[in-house]
Amino acid sequence: MTLLGVFFIPAALLCFLWRPFYLLPLLIVASVFEAGSVLNGAIGNFEFGVQPFYLVEVFIALRLVMLGLGLRKLLPRPENPVRAIVILVFLFWLWSFPSAFIMPHLFAGTLVSVPRNGGDAEFAPLVWNLSNLAQAGYVTLNVATVLYALHVVRTHGQTEQLMRALYWAAFVVVFVGFAQFLAFQAGWDFPYETFNSNPGYAMGFEEDIGSIHRFNSTFLEPSYAGSYLSAISCGLLASLLSGRRGIGLFLALLGAVGVLFLTTSTTGFAALAVGVFALVISFNPLRRHKETGKSSALGWTVFLVIFGLVGLVVLFNPDFSDAVLVGTFAKWETTSFWTRLANDVQAIRVFLDTKGLGVGLGSSRSSGLIFTMLSSVGIVGTALFAAVFYKIVKSFPGRLVQSSLQLTFWALLTLLVSEILSVPDISRPVLWGLLILVLTQLNVHFDPRPAKESAKKRRVVALAPPLQGASGVAPAN
Repeated sequence: MTLLGVFFIPAALLCFLWRPFYLLPLLIVASVFEAGSVLNGAIGNFEFGVQPFYLVEVFIALRLVMLGLGLRKLLPRPENPVRAIVILVFLFWLWSFPSAFIMPHLFAGTLVSVPRNGGDAEFAPLVWNLSNLAQAGYVTLNVATVLYALHVVRTHGQTEQLMRALYWAAFVVVFVGFAQFLAFQAGWDFPYETFNSNPGYAMGFEEDIGSIHRFNSTFLEPSYAGSYLSAISCGLLASLLSGRRGIGLFLALLGAVGVLFLTTSTTGFAALAVGVFALVISFNPLRRHKETGKSSALGWTVFLVIFGLVGLVVLFNPDFSDAVLVGTFAKWETTSFWTRLANDVQAIRVFLDTKGLGVGLGSSRSSGLIFTMLSSVGIVGTALFAAVFYKIVKSFPGRLVQSSLQLTFWALLTLLVSEILSVPDISRPVLWGLLILVLTQLNVHFDPRPAKESAKKRRVVALAPPLQGASGVAPAN
């Protein structure tokens, strides 16, 4: 058992036995520990670690089984737009799960980029292995958690509890990122092994650009940390633009943007740029909204002040400025750029050689999500996964919805952009964690039935006659 296991195993067990709902907030917190594990082991030469996220999902899946409900009862109402999204998620599982077992045998010998090789340009003949089994298990747990969350989370109060868990998760990422920076500046040893304890992944916490050290917080490498921080930054900005105010939000946005720059992540910077551009279109600072009569100019001013403060720090640190330039505009000159390009070209070949079917979930890994999905789950799996996000965007109520849904919706879209650019993980914990948050919030937004029914029950109780005694006569006061 690892140090993370000392916390997450007892916490998950206690929630499972006495407070099942709190498995979901625990899951959101666990999602940011992508490089860690609660237990490590090996099967032959195959080393593995159990991530905190999947440990919690195992308990959630057990709870789902204990409910004993069929798929129809777990789905939202037919008139609820979330129902179609969940069906698409289920269809994605129905295609990708068997692909992990069938396609590696059907297309055995095809040259693929092996996922456990860390995305290098060394290709190997396709054979079925335990990575296929693991990925099939991950996607099954993810879909089961979606169904459980939609069944359990039925009120705005419950969604706010999940949001508090997201705030804590983001705080942990920012705090650990700054702690790594301070430790590096002071010459102290940082306990990376606490957060990077999973032997099943290639770790990147010792990366440097010139004299500048890149920080990865609780993630596998700086690019993964940058993708998450850009997503949280855009989400917090959307919350600010939708009308939420407070010094806490200001400090959270400042911290997220600050640690994002410490990662010097090309992926994070690019995703942030795309996310901010989309927010400019949605929250035009020069336009007043018809319904509210308010402008988002104040929110944009606050964001520009924060971005300006961080930019000044970069400007007056020549080494850091050079590192940012190397990690962005001069990226094409690096070996990693050409390695990623070779992986993308090979992914297209795999896709074409398999007639668009792919070599199976967990068999191939490219430099971006789209190429990885095309080469692994083929055109069918990719189309279903894309349809899920298309439906989410189409179902989103717009800029008048509450700030918490603005935060998770824009964070999810920004994270998806970073996955497309350079984080090719179909079962990534933070991706599914945000997806679960958005779906539960949309479900409650479109189906306020539980709140109305609770209010109706309270009125019935208030109007009910006094309890009768055994003789049929009301008991005396």
